[in-house]
Amino acid sequence: MAADTEDPGLDEALAAAREDDDEVPPGMLLAQAKIAGSLFGAAAPGLGRFRVLARLGGGGMGVVYSAYDPQLDRGVALKTVHVPTTSALTALGEAKALAKLSHPNVVPVFDVGIESGHVYIVMELVRGATLRDWVVGKPLRDVLEVYRQAGLALAAAHDAGLVHRDFKPENALVGLDGRVRVVDFGLACEATAGSGKRAGTPRYMPPESEVTPAGDQYSFGLALGEAVPEPRPRWVQDVVVRATATAPGDRFASMHDLLRALARDPARIRLRRAIAAGVAVAIAAVGTGAFIIGRGAPSAAEPCSGAEREIETAWSAEAQGTQLTRIGALSAYGAEIAPELGKQLVEHRARWVANHRAACFAHHRGEQSDALLDRRMACLDRSRAGLATVAELAAAANRDALPGLPRAVRAIPDPNACADVSELLADVDPPSPGVASPVAEVRLNLERARVTNAAGLADRAVPIAEAAVAKARTLGYAPLLAEALLVEGHARMPARDIALAVERLRDAQAVAFASGLVGVGVEAWARRAWLLGTHAQPFDGREVIEPLATRAEPFVRALLANNLGNVALYAGDRATARIRFAAAFAEARGVTGPRRVELAYIRMNLAIASDDPSARDGLWRDAESEFIRLVGRDHPDTLFVAWTRATAVPMPLATFVATLADVCNRDELHPAFSQRTAECWDELAIGRELVGDRAGALAAADRTVVLGAEDHLITAEAAGYARLWRDDPEGAQAAFERNLAHLPEKPNDSWFHRFVRAKLQVGLGRSQAAAGRRLLARTTLELAVATLANIAIDQPAATVQRRLDQARAELTKLTGLR
Repeated sequence: MAADTEDPGLDEALAAAREDDDEVPPGMLLAQAKIAGSLFGAAAPGLGRFRVLARLGGGGMGVVYSAYDPQLDRGVALKTVHVPTTSALTALGEAKALAKLSHPNVVPVFDVGIESGHVYIVMELVRGATLRDWVVGKPLRDVLEVYRQAGLALAAAHDAGLVHRDFKPENALVGLDGRVRVVDFGLACEATAGSGKRAGTPRYMPPESEVTPAGDQYSFGLALGEAVPEPRPRWVQDVVVRATATAPGDRFASMHDLLRALARDPARIRLRRAIAAGVAVAIAAVGTGAFIIGRGAPSAAEPCSGAEREIETAWSAEAQGTQLTRIGALSAYGAEIAPELGKQLVEHRARWVANHRAACFAHHRGEQSDALLDRRMACLDRSRAGLATVAELAAAANRDALPGLPRAVRAIPDPNACADVSELLADVDPPSPGVASPVAEVRLNLERARVTNAAGLADRAVPIAEAAVAKARTLGYAPLLAEALLVEGHARMPARDIALAVERLRDAQAVAFASGLVGVGVEAWARRAWLLGTHAQPFDGREVIEPLATRAEPFVRALLANNLGNVALYAGDRATARIRFAAAFAEARGVTGPRRVELAYIRMNLAIASDDPSARDGLWRDAESEFIRLVGRDHPDTLFVAWTRATAVPMPLATFVATLADVCNRDELHPAFSQRTAECWDELAIGRELVGDRAGALAAADRTVVLGAEDHLITAEAAGYARLWRDDPEGAQAAFERNLAHLPEKPNDSWFHRFVRAKLQVGLGRSQAAAGRRLLARTTLELAVATLANIAIDQPAATVQRRLDQARAELTKLTGLR
């Protein structure tokens, strides 16, 4: 892997990061820290494990620095607190108490400590402006919104038994995501108060000496009054006057009461009443049998109508019904899936409409800002783009493409996720106004690529993603470029030439980390590691990525653990694979929505790695049940799990044959998966012979040869047995020898390739024996038994044991020995 400095994607992101030295993104902080480490090594300046990079600001209570945490590989804000030595423990105790406070509007405290008499607090590094600077020139509604968020932080602290004691506009930061974080919760105030000095900033200090939540109200009221100068709206003036009352008892009973009073905008109240009246009319209309959805232009009483019309533009209900009817007529499998797809699409439409209305009403009530409304609507647009993509896929789907439709429908972004404010306000720089529109357009195309790829149409997804990457490069918005590179890299993974997929994923990783997109960076690394590790190629960076993954979403953590488990399994390290898959299983429990299907394989992987037969069977059954729920009983994914369970779990031979026969017959519903169906019939042929059904075994072998190439790695065995069971040992011997020549033995062969060779050797030995070459047959069978016995030590799958038992039985027949 090339060094980061040779990576063009990273160069672009770092160059963009240098445009404003006052707001250094986390990616640049990490780069600076690594440079500092290489220059200074252990002597790099810092407190505890944290390396100090630059001074961000300071005041009477302390100094704030940008810093680097080498243990978790992230940028942080580090504040040193100025307190007397005797008060350090008091300040430290309060810092620890604050670290337990979790609220979206309170800056998170990651760590606290004392070193050389200095108390230091490690916090989230927030990029943005102070409340004082941010409100300049803003409309009243936006000013009240950011103060409402600051008030929520104070209320949360009070509920937790904490008092800020130094609230002022400089101690509340409005991030680039529009979210307010209140900082400096009086971390030194109590310590200095103990010495007889009053603590805080004089201008915002309440007149009383007692430290109570009412003092925070006073400070908040003064700051609000400055932000909304006179003449103020009456309801705002009432809040300011009461919050800044001289006597604490004359103020609001709590910050919650203050915020409720601040929300009593008469205009909003009138609007809510109008909406309520409109809803009442609608309910009455429904009660009398009237149907009002989709009528003419919305009236003043319907400020948030029109969601149904918008979702219709993606895929109208009429067109949807037509396509589902056509799909149902394409095949038996189409008839099976059409009703379930229709149900899921109706549910998606209902969620989309409900979330669209909810976002609109929240904005009209003044509960959410213009910026947040824009983000919610952009999220819903991406969900609508996913639906439109499914419409395109359904219109073009033939019989072979049908299995992709359930996966594509499941891949549509869930509209309910658009109500998750914390996720929408992720701490990533938004695009500049000049490129916001084209950025949004590229993201819609990325959604098209994602859904198309989920449908198994990578060849169609790649060009869409490629175009998105090219456009993202011209826009110069690094987070978009990282997303686009990840989508293209993922879409390229099924291709035989993995070099370009690895390159795209590597670039995605570099640009993502430089842009602060930890989740995208970790996902790109996880997918690249899987590609390289399962192709016996080395990869590095695991010791850095795994700590970073703790900050990523559960899906990414589950994907990472699962992919590392697959790499370990490929390398034959079952113990490590079990640990990885167990971690992936735990992370995946909370993942829902469009990414759930990919994680459904974790249960099966854990079953494959398990050494406990009963636990293994339970995991397989659970995996099969989940796939049935997600994509249907006869979907190829479900059938693959069922086939793998039948070949891996010990069961009576008769049960094995019946189970596998059911799977093979259902696999025939999918002509596009003929090679895998051939593999199923091949295994069934051996099973039927073992239970004495020679005619059934021959029929299964013939079906294998019809479906797969005679000299294919998987179906080669059936080609030989079809001749042997027709009493043509010479032809069988030639077929087995030819196919063994196509699979030469290599020093670092995987267990699976050794297993296929051993199966062919068993067939060859039997053919040699039938042709009268008993000595040669004995040597061949002994070699096969030794190979299978060696594989069975690390691979306890039932199919390995069955083949070993078969080989031993044939050798016993030949030699008369046990």
